[in-house]
Amino acid sequence: MITAAVERDQKGSIRSLRVSGHSGYAEAGSDIICAGVSSLCYAAANALEDICGYDNEEFLVIKGEGTEDVDLSIKVPDKGEADVRDRAQVIMRMTELGIISIAAEYNGKGKKYLQINNMKTPEV
Repeated sequence: MITAAVERDQKGSIRSLRVSGHSGYAEAGSDIICAGVSSLCYAAANALEDICGYDNEEFLVIKGEGTEDVDLSIKVPDKGEADVRDRAQVIMRMTELGIISIAAEYNGKGKKYLQINNMKTPEV
């Protein structure tokens, strides 16, 4: 099962996103749930770099890439002008909503492929 967790500060801003594991929906390399979650995370990392100007070496950590034990963490840098920080929050919230949508679509009927912790929107 994939575990996704969001950490927020006291104001509710997303400080980090961590995703780990393999959904078990299909074999590694053919698993659409893993592919969807991975795509969301990589898109968020690319957007934080391109739109916000953050260096991915300061916010992105990937362990076990190419295995079923992948652990990906995005820690939102606490720097930049207010508009940059606001854009980073939009990117991270979009990523969170995408993960919630995948869970809503595929979890059910006695199967749970994606466990969500600490999300702003109630778990589906």
